[in-house]
Amino acid sequence: MRFLDFVRQQGYRPYHGTVSAAVYAYFRCEHPAKARWYHRPGSYQCAGCVQQCETDSPDGFQIFLLTDQPNA
Repeated sequence: MRFLDFVRQQGYRPYHGTVSAAVYAYFRCEHPAKARWYHRPGSYQCAGCVQQCETDSPDGFQIFLLTDQPNA
């Protein structure tokens, strides 16, 4: 099974927000342009290279306001 298929099977969804350069510096990412981030509650997973970086910290990830609530 490909890693990307595994990530999706584990409930991760594509993350479309902005990721701070500090995140890439923390992971010592050599090719941030290749990053493909996925998210599920409590976890961010990158599938852009063989390092498969993962963090549970939301620091450096753009926060979204959810508006799926009626009358929000």
